[in-house]
Amino acid sequence: MPKFASCIMMMFTEHSLPERVTAAADAGFPGVEIQRPYGEDLDEIRRRLDGAGVECTLVNTPYGESDATKFGRAAIPGEEANFLADLDTAMTHAEALGCTRIHVMSGTVPAGNDPAEHRRTLVANMHEASDRAAEKGITLHLEPLNHTDNPGYFLVGQAMGHDIVDEIARDNVKVQFDLYHTQMAEGFVSDRIERFLAKSAYVQFAGVPGRHEPDDGEMNYAFLFEMLDAAGYDGWVGAEYKPRNGTLEGLGWAKPYGIG
Repeated sequence: MPKFASCIMMMFTEHSLPERVTAAADAGFPGVEIQRPYGEDLDEIRRRLDGAGVECTLVNTPYGESDATKFGRAAIPGEEANFLADLDTAMTHAEALGCTRIHVMSGTVPAGNDPAEHRRTLVANMHEASDRAAEKGITLHLEPLNHTDNPGYFLVGQAMGHDIVDEIARDNVKVQFDLYHTQMAEGFVSDRIERFLAKSAYVQFAGVPGRHEPDDGEMNYAFLFEMLDAAGYDGWVGAEYKPRNGTLEGLGWAKPYGIG
C-alpha cells in the first residue's frame, strides 16, 4: 500500500501551517511535505511533527525574485552564489524539521538563452550542492515539471531528468517523479512508471486537469497506485494537489488506504 504524505502548502489551508501538521496527522497521513517553511515557526512545527509521530518528508529550495528565478535558480547562469545560499537556507530549515530530502528547484530559461548552458550550470551546481548535502545526510531531488503550470521551466520530462541525474552521478542526487507533471508534459504515465520508477526517489500526484483530487479527471490513480505496489516501490507518495472544496471533504479517494 502506498505510503502517503500530504502537501500541507496546498492541503488543510483553512489552518495555520503548524496546525496543518496536526490536521494531516488526524486524517491519517504519516508524512507531510512542507514546500516552503521559510518565515514560519519551525519550533512549533517540529513540536507538532514529533507530537503526532509524523515525518516531514520534503522541503523545496526557496524561490527567487526574478522571472528566471521565481521557480528556483539551480540552472540559472550567474546565480551560482545565490543558489548555494538558498541551499544552505533549505538545509537549515530541513534539519530543524527533521527532514532529509530537499527538492532543488531548477529555474526558468529566459527566451533566447542556450539550454545547454543552463544544463552545464545545473550539473556544476549540483556537484557542489551534493557535497554540502552529503555532510548533513540530505538527499537532493530534481523534479521535471510542465510548461503549462511552469512556463519555460528548465527541467521537463522524465527522460531529461534521469539523463541529467545520471550525468551528475552522485548517490544523494535523485529524480522526483511527479505523475501529474508527467501527464501534463508528456503523457504515457504507466510507460514512464515502468521505465523510470526504479531509479526515482519520491513520487507525487494530483488530478489532471486542474491539479485537484486524484479521483477528479482523466487519470486512473487506483491503477497507477497498484503499479507502484507491484513494482515494489516503498518510498513516499506525495498528495500535492489543490482540494476542490475542503481537504477532508475530498479524501474519498484515500479511504481505501486508511486515510480520511
